[in-house]
Amino acid sequence: MAVAGARKQGVSAWLVLLLALAMFINYADRGSLAVAAPVLSHDLAIDPRALGVLLSSFFWSYALVQPLSGAVVQRWPVRWVLPAGLLAWSAATMACGMATGFGSLLMLRLAIGIGESVIFPANARLLAEHAAEHQRGRANAAISIGLFLGPVAGTLVGGLVLARYGWRPVFWVIGAASLLWLPLWFATRLPTGEGRGRTEPLRVPGWGEILSQRGLWGIAIGQFCYAYPTYLLLTWLPTFLVSSEHYSLQRMAVVGAAIPVGQALGSAFSGVMSDRLIAGGRDGAVVRKAFLMGGMAGCGAMFVGATLASHDTVVIWLAATAVFCGVISPLNFGAGQTLAGPAAAGRWMGTQNLIGNMSGVAAPMITGLVVAQTGSFRLAFLIPALLSLIGLVAYGPLTGPIREVAWRKTA
Repeated sequence: MAVAGARKQGVSAWLVLLLALAMFINYADRGSLAVAAPVLSHDLAIDPRALGVLLSSFFWSYALVQPLSGAVVQRWPVRWVLPAGLLAWSAATMACGMATGFGSLLMLRLAIGIGESVIFPANARLLAEHAAEHQRGRANAAISIGLFLGPVAGTLVGGLVLARYGWRPVFWVIGAASLLWLPLWFATRLPTGEGRGRTEPLRVPGWGEILSQRGLWGIAIGQFCYAYPTYLLLTWLPTFLVSSEHYSLQRMAVVGAAIPVGQALGSAFSGVMSDRLIAGGRDGAVVRKAFLMGGMAGCGAMFVGATLASHDTVVIWLAATAVFCGVISPLNFGAGQTLAGPAAAGRWMGTQNLIGNMSGVAAPMITGLVVAQTGSFRLAFLIPALLSLIGLVAYGPLTGPIREVAWRKTA
């Protein structure tokens, strides 16, 4: 249990690596349908509208249960909650390989979303309770790198499996490999709640108090605006490359895997540089806001370029948008952890992720509708460019100073 006045013990590099690996697995599993979609949609007679529904359905359950998952993580030990979620989502991923049509895939995607919903609240609680201020940028950058490289592995390995063996083994291979994380987790000692300067246990703020914070709404809306292009690329990039750019499945696997590498590089840059600036005496609130605003502006500008680009250069513009999305990621989650503090990190992140991940519902469905109506992805690329303007307002004046909320001492 978090305690008032406790000095942060810090988190080990090994624990951060394990959390990053869990995020890597999480995103490889959730992206498996996008990899299999070019062949699966033909075999099961699923049109673009229905495929958009399937790609977004994961986020219906994932987003809606976030507050519940945040409360569970705040109440029970992360030691057990996180592996239980991983076991559930891995089993559901493997079961997708036995799907017979739209209905069974829909149910399994909803199940994956419920299992995966615990991961961000779990990470937020561990880092808010135990990571020092100048550690959070790098820790969240490592987790964000796992987030972005999961689809790289999923696209690369899944695409090659798809080309050689068909779409069903894609789910079996990705889901089964995920279970290898469990023995590593249980062999790792987690930091305890004991620390120097311990006083009394912290009171967990109520939902009303959490929802009244403008910082929550600013960060959550900003997350929606930066996550929309991330989920657009995660869910539709393989189909865009094959159907619009006429890539072979092998070339799709390689090029599609390269774009998230740009996201990972952006995260590494912003995470390391923000920690260095904070450790060097710069105001953490100012540093985090600068990276958030700069990343959002860059992402919007690059999507304008992708909308207008030729077939020869569109992938370059999309890669540039990926870098700027990556810059935002560790600071977005680090800002939420900082604002919430140890007392509310699980509940806060559950609520933040509920709002932010509605973009995962919107992006696949809206993109599918736009492509079905226009026969092109270019207008779909203009939407995240417009959302970046809202994101700038959200991360800027709406969020306000990124400092820990002074929660009430008593109910």
